[in-house]
Amino acid sequence: MASNPVAPLAAGVCFLLAAGSLLAGPFPLREWRIGAWLGAAGAAILTGALVARGLQAGYWPLTGKYEFALAFALGTALATLSLSPRRRKLAVELPTQSPEAMAMLLAAALVVYARLVLPDHKRAIQPLPPALDSTWLPLHVGTAALAYGALALAGAAGLVWLLRESDRPIAQWLLHQAIAAGYPLLTLSMIFGMIWAQAAWGRYWGWDLKEVWTLITWLVYTLYWHLHRRPNWQGRGEAWLSVLGMGSVLFTFLGVSWLARLVGLESLHLF
Repeated sequence: MASNPVAPLAAGVCFLLAAGSLLAGPFPLREWRIGAWLGAAGAAILTGALVARGLQAGYWPLTGKYEFALAFALGTALATLSLSPRRRKLAVELPTQSPEAMAMLLAAALVVYARLVLPDHKRAIQPLPPALDSTWLPLHVGTAALAYGALALAGAAGLVWLLRESDRPIAQWLLHQAIAAGYPLLTLSMIFGMIWAQAAWGRYWGWDLKEVWTLITWLVYTLYWHLHRRPNWQGRGEAWLSVLGMGSVLFTFLGVSWLARLVGLESLHLF
């Protein structure tokens, strides 16, 4: 069975328009509000699409690469929508929304990847294998999607910090807040994943490539928490760590399956 392609693409268009609005115009507050409404519309559409897919499949729609790509996009949009208004309430007011715009562009790209790049069999609804029939699986994958979204926003803020000197006060604040949200979610996702692995295969940790790269990603952000208060690491050092972490997140999502095939160490990869 295949799911309806229209709703995710509509969400992707909303994310793309939100990114354009966040980058446009001489009236940053007005353009931010338009971008926020467009992003919220995309998030609502994508949530509805995932719920409809779950009802059609008869299980939580978080078991494959296609579903995780959409959940990752949703997590990125939700992180942006959650943290951007907060910085405005705290009067962190400079005329730019570049980090938020980059995050919305990433959300749109993830939708395009899910709908137009993944092959048909990856998008089709499949019978649920016994190993995936566990309450711990949606907890593991759901928290991972939210964590990846927040950490992607942090990486976008780090890039803006490195590239645009005038935007550094916003970027540094947003970077720290996004990692403060994403790091505990990533930790929680790893805990849920270990509990699920024990229930499904009788071991908490198997050292496959997905687990190893997830651990590497977690260690990058652990290093950030150890170093971010040191004067010689504040600013550029934080920004580079956030970009490195985002690269690790994207490789864990996109590159691990390719690397497993390359070195002949294929195993069960959900996303």
